[in-house]
Amino acid sequence: MEKKRLAIIGAGFAGIGAGYEASGYPDYECVVFEKSDSFGGLCGGFSIDGFHFDKAIHLSFAKEEICKHIFFSIPHEVHQPEATNYANGSWIRHPVQNNLRSLPVEERIRIIEGFANRNGINDVAINNYRDWLHLQFGDYFSEHYPEVYTRKYWGTDAERLSTSWCSGRIYQPSLQEVLFGSYPDADQSENVYYAKEMRYPKSGGYSSFVKPVADKIDIRYGYEVSNIDTESRTLTFINGKHYEYDILISTMPLPELLPLVCHDDNITNEAEYLQATSMVLISVGFQRKIKFPSLWFYIYDEDIPFARVNSPSMKSVWNAPQGKSSLQFEVYYSKEHALKYSDEELCEKVLSSMENMYLAARDDVEVIDVRHIKYANVIFYKGMEQHRDNVLKYLANKKIYSCGRFGKWDYLWSDQSFLSGIDAVKGCID
Repeated sequence: MEKKRLAIIGAGFAGIGAGYEASGYPDYECVVFEKSDSFGGLCGGFSIDGFHFDKAIHLSFAKEEICKHIFFSIPHEVHQPEATNYANGSWIRHPVQNNLRSLPVEERIRIIEGFANRNGINDVAINNYRDWLHLQFGDYFSEHYPEVYTRKYWGTDAERLSTSWCSGRIYQPSLQEVLFGSYPDADQSENVYYAKEMRYPKSGGYSSFVKPVADKIDIRYGYEVSNIDTESRTLTFINGKHYEYDILISTMPLPELLPLVCHDDNITNEAEYLQATSMVLISVGFQRKIKFPSLWFYIYDEDIPFARVNSPSMKSVWNAPQGKSSLQFEVYYSKEHALKYSDEELCEKVLSSMENMYLAARDDVEVIDVRHIKYANVIFYKGMEQHRDNVLKYLANKKIYSCGRFGKWDYLWSDQSFLSGIDAVKGCID
């Protein structure tokens, strides 16, 4: 009996997860098509002169047994999630809201007054993320910290976002916790980060967590899809090759996938409501070992373009040559908030800010690399979910099963993306 053909577009964590699940169905031939020359997608990486960088920070706190079994089967580091923040010259333990002790006294007083004067939950209608922030943290803190960071990270203003994405991601302290964290002589506040430990491969970069699976499935590199004929069930690739499938699973970003299968303006217009941030990664390798404030940190100042910084060499010593270290700076932009700087200007901003923040001197820099990532984070504009669901319903009617962060158009961590691939196969075969 001839096997059915299951085609998977994309070899990111979702595509690898789908390939893993499909390997358990002997009646199916599974092929993963990847347009680049390596697996991992947004969780992949690159190397420059002995320095390795992932595409942004990437640490795993997977709790599902299947992900733990696969990801953590390889040698890995275990980190405590101790992050810091930088705002107006102050270094602040994360999260800021209950670690105010390092801020100037006047700033602490304003934040505490705003927190104490919050409206009761029954007195406020929560219509957007800004409303939610003010209810949780008061006016002053919301306006000067998370609302500022929202513009830098999400590429929009807080009032334009829904609250469907933030559950479990942002800590909501009590007044007692805020007060305790504001006293310089008090013991350090409990670490309230949403994960108690995070893991990272000892070697090979973050994508190595799925390498044991990727090595066992059929991944064909250099295959970028140019057309999908859902009637004949045929994929056409830019390299001129074709592949006939019985079942199609896609991890492509929905705005990229939809034009390949749909000529209905009513449906293609839905993609206009699906917006994502893009990201510039400025990756810096230093010629000596430098001690940084923490493994990663957040930057609130609006005149500093990067929103988040991480140290690959702290994640694993494998990421930098012996005796050297590294940092990676993330700058986000969107259709609404365009990128203001050229690559050369961003490099200069990084170098000058790095010195002003006492992270390192520009003379310490051995390599610096700039690259753009088109899709970084889904923007949760109010009402976005309805447009997304309309697109997913249309694709399902065409027998295309979508998964992954940009295939499901959701805020998925790497383990959730991997699981979404597994679920996509189960949903279309079982």
